[in-house]
Amino acid sequence: MNGATAMLAATVAGVLTASMSAQAPASRSESPTPRPYVQPRTPDGQPDIRGFWQVVPFGTYSLEDMSLQNQGGANFMTPAPGGTRIIDPPNGKIPYQPWAAARAKEILENHKDPKPHQLDPQSRCWLQGVPRGLANSESHILQTPGQVVLLHEYSHSYRVIPLDDRPRLPEQVKLFMGESRGRWEDRTLVIDTTNLNDIPWFDLVGSFHSDALHVIERLTRIDDETMEYRVTIDDQKMYTRSWTLGYTMKRNTDSAWEQLEHACFEGQRSLDHLLTRPAR
Repeated sequence: MNGATAMLAATVAGVLTASMSAQAPASRSESPTPRPYVQPRTPDGQPDIRGFWQVVPFGTYSLEDMSLQNQGGANFMTPAPGGTRIIDPPNGKIPYQPWAAARAKEILENHKDPKPHQLDPQSRCWLQGVPRGLANSESHILQTPGQVVLLHEYSHSYRVIPLDDRPRLPEQVKLFMGESRGRWEDRTLVIDTTNLNDIPWFDLVGSFHSDALHVIERLTRIDDETMEYRVTIDDQKMYTRSWTLGYTMKRNTDSAWEQLEHACFEGQRSLDHLLTRPAR
């Protein structure tokens, strides 16, 4: 190759290289990978989940949602698409033992004209129990050294959750809100609750449990305004296996927000009205 030819080849190569560079796609560095969420901490070092939290969507249900009870499903007052928040088992149904499934069916079929034993115990202003207290009303979460406190809007019920291994209550002591112990697994708060009585239902139309109920809740804050809430329910008297609910909670960011007063007391006349109104 003579000198002139070599010079021409070098010039063409340079032009082609410049052209290819101009047409090359933008560097991937222009779309950086989102940084993982860094959760704030409380002064004593706990992952910070303080604030006013509420399950979303809230307070929407229909008779179609309730009808899932007929096959052992559940609406839990805040249905996900398809009417249930049960994420395990995959069919979205409560794994009742046969006798319990028959009881749930009977309550559903009579919910328009109920007998006293077919009414949601909440209509008597009894406490909502676990997990309904957290899943079915706004809750104010507070954290102090060594404990987490849940203040529920409904009837001003509350749960004080120690983060130590203090002794449990005797097994025969049964409470509406049970006895809870908490621990942190990385940034997930795990709440283990026992000593529950068998009075509250999980929802409006008879998803119920016995006094052998054991509830494990997991709360994981995934950004400043969102928390994942998972609840595993075990009751060997009532179900054929444990089952799990899944919720998304949102934090109220209004700095002037206050929890509303909610009054409900035993002996209200509304219960008489519920039992005497004409069936529709």
